[in-house]
Amino acid sequence: MELSLSYICDRPYNIYQAHQRLETAGYQMSVHMDLMDGHFVPRLGVHPEALDEINYFREGDNVKTISNTQIDAHAMITYNNPAWADIKRASRPRKIFVHYESFPNEEMLVQALHSDGRMKLAFKPWHTIKQMDKICERLFVNEFLLMTYAPGIKVQDMTYDLDQLQDTDKYVTIDGGVTLDTVERFREHNNITLVCGSKVIFNENYEENMKCLTS
Repeated sequence: MELSLSYICDRPYNIYQAHQRLETAGYQMSVHMDLMDGHFVPRLGVHPEALDEINYFREGDNVKTISNTQIDAHAMITYNNPAWADIKRASRPRKIFVHYESFPNEEMLVQALHSDGRMKLAFKPWHTIKQMDKICERLFVNEFLLMTYAPGIKVQDMTYDLDQLQDTDKYVTIDGGVTLDTVERFREHNNITLVCGSKVIFNENYEENMKCLTS
């Protein structure tokens, strides 16, 4: 299991501190950056240039070195948004999740997937895991992101049935509604990344949450 800290859920310094503490505790870590255009989803996210601006430092033997922070970009934008050029120009993201629903047809989606080897699929929660898996098989994609609730709406409770994950052998990123219980549930699953935001870390119980994760 990997934990991916949601960049939009707190101040950059707090994200940095949580990243350092969890990495030191032995977790595989990354940072999840949401790019939203106000059209495909009803909110705005970080600007594409921010993808290359993160440099987290690791302390050791009283020396600070730049850590190889893994960046995942989640593009919740329309297929024809000019921002795509800036997103693909960014060198830091190891993965760029593009939404299946943002394209008018699969032919155009395939062209986008082939335009950059980092492209992976993302899905809104309107599909079953079996449906997502079949789409990935058809499009030769080995990894996808599952949004557990409607993107761009700030306060929601996770209702997606994660038991359905038994219906795929793909690498899956779970985005939305991740709690401490979710972390414990998938701790031994090597094919799962959990996007960690306000329900699991970045809330009024921050220190308590971090102690639960690192103890």
